[in-house]
Parts: sequence; structure tokens; C-alpha cells
Amino acid sequence: MGMCAIYQEIKQENFKKLLESDNFFETIEELEEKDGTALCDIDKMWDALHFLLNGLSAIYGAPEDNLLSEFIIGSESFNDEAEEFARYIPTEKVIKIAKKLNEVNFQDYLKDFDMTNFAENGIYPDIWDYTEEREEIMEELSEHFENLKEFYHEVAENKNIVVITIC
Repeated sequence: MGMCAIYQEIKQENFKKLLESDNFFETIEELEEKDGTALCDIDKMWDALHFLLNGLSAIYGAPEDNLLSEFIIGSESFNDEAEEFARYIPTEKVIKIAKKLNEVNFQDYLKDFDMTNFAENGIYPDIWDYTEEREEIMEELSEHFENLKEFYHEVAENKNIVVITIC
């Protein structure tokens, strides 16, 4: 199975319910079913995307005021004590991130794609020894980036919040 990242759009009016909830994961599932808002699943490639865009693993957290890091791992914590990773991005930041993504040429990041560098830095998932799959991995990273970019643009247009869970 492994740790997968899910990005979920939350409407402004429902965000307070989520903050006040005693059972975060149950509430977020209920909101997903009720709202029918956008979801984006980048499976296990969240740390790899973070490393490719920022040069460090997501486990070290977001460098301050780094929109490309917050794009992957969020900007605000729900509860630092929780076992599962759950963060969010307020609407204003979602809009800034969506604009920033328009400036990103993802292919430029892939030009120097070096699986050895990912392995040496312990980047999740542990797939960096499969050098014969280099092209497929690069394609998967590109696909996840584009899907996530499209998701952020939709959420920004709706003026909503992004909630990120990694579990």
C-alpha cells in the first residue's frame, strides 16, 4: 500500500466544520461525498515531486514562503500531534500557487532527472534502483504534476481551500 497523497477541495462554508471536527478523517470523507468537490490523487509520488521541484524531501517540511513546496505539502497544519499527515492551504495561497504554476515549465525540472540523486536522498517511494523504468517514472511525475496543476487552477477559480492528506 504505502503513503499516498490526496488533495481535496473544501468549500469555504464547510471548512469550519472540518476545523471543529472530533474525527477529521471521517468528516473529510463526509464532505467529499456531500459536496462532490474536486479530488486529486498523486498516489506515492508526492515526495518525489517535492524533491524534483525543491531539492529536498518533503519530510523536512516546507521552506518558508516556498509556493512550490506548499503546492505539494500544504501551508497550515490541522494538528501537529496527529499520526496521519493532514494540512491545508487557505484560498489566498491556493490562488498564488495556481498563478505560480503557470510560470513553471516542468520539463525544465526533468532535464537533469537523476534517479541516483533521489536514491541517495532517501526520496519516497523507494523505486530509484529501477533504472530501466526511468522514462516511465518521468512520465508519471509529469502526469501527476499536470493533474495537480489543473486541480489547483479549478480550486482557485472556485475560491476554495485545498486539504492535503498523506496516509
